[in-house]
Amino acid sequence: MTEPLLRVQGLSMTFSRKSGFFSRVGEELRALNDLSFTINAGETLGIVGESGCGKSTLARCLLRLLTPTAGQIYFAGQDLLALPDETMRRMRQRMQIVLQNPFSSLSPRLNGFQLIAEPLRTHTTMSRKEMMDEVAALLAEVGLPSEFMSRHPHQLSGGQAQRIALARALALNPDFVILDEPTSALDVSVQAQIINLLIRLQKQRALTYLFITHDLGVIQHIGDRIAVMYLGKIVEETSSERIFANPQHPYTQALLSSTPLPDPSRSRQRIILPGTVPSAVDPPSGCSFHPRCAHVMDQCRTLYPAARQTSVGHHVSCHLYENGA
Repeated sequence: MTEPLLRVQGLSMTFSRKSGFFSRVGEELRALNDLSFTINAGETLGIVGESGCGKSTLARCLLRLLTPTAGQIYFAGQDLLALPDETMRRMRQRMQIVLQNPFSSLSPRLNGFQLIAEPLRTHTTMSRKEMMDEVAALLAEVGLPSEFMSRHPHQLSGGQAQRIALARALALNPDFVILDEPTSALDVSVQAQIINLLIRLQKQRALTYLFITHDLGVIQHIGDRIAVMYLGKIVEETSSERIFANPQHPYTQALLSSTPLPDPSRSRQRIILPGTVPSAVDPPSGCSFHPRCAHVMDQCRTLYPAARQTSVGHHVSCHLYENGA
C-alpha cells in the first residue's frame, strides 16, 4: 500500500493565556484536539467548519509555523516535528500556503515581480534574467500577462491579487499546497475562476491540496474527501460524494442545509443551530456539539463519541451510530 504524502496522528494544539484584562490566569485554549488524518499524493482533502473551529491553526501546525502541543506530522515519510530548523526550512520548498486575503499576505511595497521572485531569491541561485523568465512563466500559468510584474497590490483586483499569491506559492514547484479560505474574500464569479484554475494546476503539476473553507458548496467542486471540524475535532470524514449524498453527523447536516442549491426549483429544509460555537477555553463536557444538537442523549453530555466507520471510508463521531445505525 502506498504511503500517504501527509499523515497526521493525534495532533493537539493548546494555547496558554497567562494573564489578560478579561481572562483568567492560567486558562488554556485547546484549538486542536487529537486530530488524525491522511492525504494521498494528488488528492484534495477539504477541511470544513465554522470560524474558530481550529482550521487555520491546523494549517500553521502542518507547516510548523506553530509547534503542536502533542501529536505527529509525517510528510513524505519524514517526521516534521523532529527535523532541525535548517532541514525544515528546506522542506518548506515542498510545502506552501495560499492565505484567505491576498492583500494582507502581499507586501504593498513590492511589485508583482518582487513578490513572486521572493522565494526564488531565498531558495535558489538564479540570476535576475532567469528569475524574470521564471516569473513571466508563472504569471502566464495563473492567467496573467507579464506586465503584472510591474504592478503593486493596490493596482490589482481581488482575483488578480490571489493569482499573484498562487504564482508565488508555485515558484518553488511544491508537492503540497495548503489553501486557507482562498476564495472567501472574492466575488462569486471570481471564486469559480480561481477554483477552476486550482483544478487545472493540480492536474498539470500533480499537486496535493489541503483546502480549508467554511463553505461546503466551494469544496464540492474540488475536494476528493472532506473532513468536518467542530471545536478542534474532526466529527465526520468521507468522500465528497458521500458527504453530499448522505451526511450523517448532525453538524454536517446543518452545514449542508445552509448550502444553496444550483437548481432554483429545488429546495432543502434549513437546519438552524441554536447558539454559537462554544468557547475552546471552556468546552462542554462529553460531545462538544451536544448543546446545539437536536438529537442529544444523556451519554452525549458526559462521553465524547469515538469515531465509527458507518460504511467503507465513512467515519463519524456521534453516539447516534453506536449500534451501527
